[in-house]
Amino acid sequence: MEKPPFHQHERRSMDPAPSAMRLRRILVPVDLGETTIEALRYAAAFAREYKATITLLHVVKPDGLEAERDPSGAPDDLVETGECELRRLADAIWGDEIVTDIVVATGEPCRQIINEAKETAADMILMASHSPVGAWGLVRRGTATKVVRYAPCPVLVVRPFGQGFIGDGAAKRCVDH
Repeated sequence: MEKPPFHQHERRSMDPAPSAMRLRRILVPVDLGETTIEALRYAAAFAREYKATITLLHVVKPDGLEAERDPSGAPDDLVETGECELRRLADAIWGDEIVTDIVVATGEPCRQIINEAKETAADMILMASHSPVGAWGLVRRGTATKVVRYAPCPVLVVRPFGQGFIGDGAAKRCVDH
């Protein structure tokens, strides 16, 4: 029995491009909890690599009675505190090295994140997950899951305290007092 002739595939060269990925604006929603640092570490690494601007977004969700009266309203002191805390974190982690916009919005977190991504023409949303990602995490319908589903751009969800590809412990050291 004769073997079929060997067929060698034609090799085609692709145009070498310095980087196929374009990343100018990164939206980083943070809740100022323990997962915030991990998201900021990733955001800083991407911003440095691509010389991108970071928009830090903190969403203040109004409480029961306030939400009934005005779903977009929140006490001014919560907004002011959020702005100060975001600025402090950005200054501690990357200072003036990365252009950073600070936004504190009020309302439903998922809706505000998606609106901000559209308004700022974000190239990527980078956010931390609060629950395990996987079969159980996707069923829970958390904020990260909703953002992934409805976002106008790619979303990178960072698992807190898991194995990652950013190895800079400097951010955590900067924020730990």
